[in-house]
Amino acid sequence: MRSILTFILLLAAAVPAMAMGTDTLHVQPKDVDVKSLRRGEYNYIIYFRKTKESPANRMIAVRMNVGDQPYHNKPAIIVKQQWDRDTVIHSAYSVFSPKDFSSILHDTWWKSIGYSMKFDFEAKKADYKNVSLKDGIPDSVIRKGTEDFNQSFEKYNLNWHDDLLIYTMLPYKENRTFMINYYDPGFGKAEEVAYTVTGSATITGSNGEKIDCWILNHDDKDTYERYWISKKTREVLKEEDFGKNFGYRFKIKLGVSGD
Repeated sequence: MRSILTFILLLAAAVPAMAMGTDTLHVQPKDVDVKSLRRGEYNYIIYFRKTKESPANRMIAVRMNVGDQPYHNKPAIIVKQQWDRDTVIHSAYSVFSPKDFSSILHDTWWKSIGYSMKFDFEAKKADYKNVSLKDGIPDSVIRKGTEDFNQSFEKYNLNWHDDLLIYTMLPYKENRTFMINYYDPGFGKAEEVAYTVTGSATITGSNGEKIDCWILNHDDKDTYERYWISKKTREVLKEEDFGKNFGYRFKIKLGVSGD
C-alpha cells in the first residue's frame, strides 16, 4: 500500500514539472508577428575567440536594411545584407511576405564559395552563377541545392539566413520551446530546429542602462547558440555561439548606424 501511495505522490509531483517542459510551439504563420518587425538599419559586429578570454579576431561588420517595398506590384518586405571584412565578403537580397514572412526571393553571394545563388520562390526556380571558380560550379552542388529547394515547398518554413529578424517576431514565454522549420537556401534541406527560452538575464547598454532580456538557446552535439533578446524592443542584442571547430563566435548589435 505504501509503495502504491508513494508512486501516486511522485506521479502527482511530476505532472507540474512535465507540464512546464511541454510548452512546445511548432511555429506557424499565425505565430509570427510581422507587424512588430522594426524597419530600418540593423548593424552588428561579428568576432571570434579561441576561448572567452582570448583576443578577438576575424572581425566582420554586418549591415542590414529592412523596409517595406513593392515587389512585382505587391506589398513585400525587403531585407538587404552586406558583410565586410577589408572587402565585401557576403551580400544578400531577400524578399518576404508581409503576411507570414515566408520567402519570395533569396539572392545571395559568398566570396568564400565563389558563386552566387538566386532562389525564386514565386517561379519555383533556382539559379546558380559562377563568380570566381576556375573549374566552375560542380554539377553535384547545383543538383543538391535544387533538390533541397524543391523540397522546401512541402510545408511552411522560415529563412534561416534572417534568423536575427525572425527572433524579434516570436511570442516569448518562460520555458517555451520554438520548433522552427528553417530553410537556408543553398545550404541544405529545410529542417525543424528547437530553440528554447531558458530564462532571463540583464545586459548593460552603452549608456549604463540595464536591459532585461530573454535568453534563447539552441544546443547541438558539440555546439550551441545563445541569444540575448530585449524584452522591450525584441531586438537581438547579443549572440554567442560555440563549436569545437571554430571556438567562440559573438554577434553584438551596435547602437548607431554604420553609415
